[in-house]
Amino acid sequence: MIMEGENKNKIESAQEEMEILKKRIAELEASSQNKEKSEIIKEAIQEHAGKSPEEFLANEHKFTPQEIQDQAQRISNLPVEKQHQEQILELMQIVQAKGLLNALSIVDHIQDPHLEDEFHDALVKYFQSTH
Repeated sequence: MIMEGENKNKIESAQEEMEILKKRIAELEASSQNKEKSEIIKEAIQEHAGKSPEEFLANEHKFTPQEIQDQAQRISNLPVEKQHQEQILELMQIVQAKGLLNALSIVDHIQDPHLEDEFHDALVKYFQSTH
């Protein structure tokens, strides 16, 4: 049962989550001297990745464990040719539609360090181009 106010101050959309992350990048940029922008973005992403979806995402916005498992299986089963490239595209679509914490939950479930590194690199490029 959802109690009134339970979602108060929780992220309710992918757009809201991206704006929060962009603001954090701007804060880190303002306080960081002599750091490359890519390093600042990586720092903000890592900081954000440490947040618990249960604590920060509104109930209707976060993936259930079953949705995470289903998405991870779907992405893991993409054709082998260009697999990571296709997986990254799928994950970036999830970032835009469902948010970063949900996409990171899927990557964690897949348990592929190479995919995780490529995904983080794609996120840095994304934020460099949109920030």
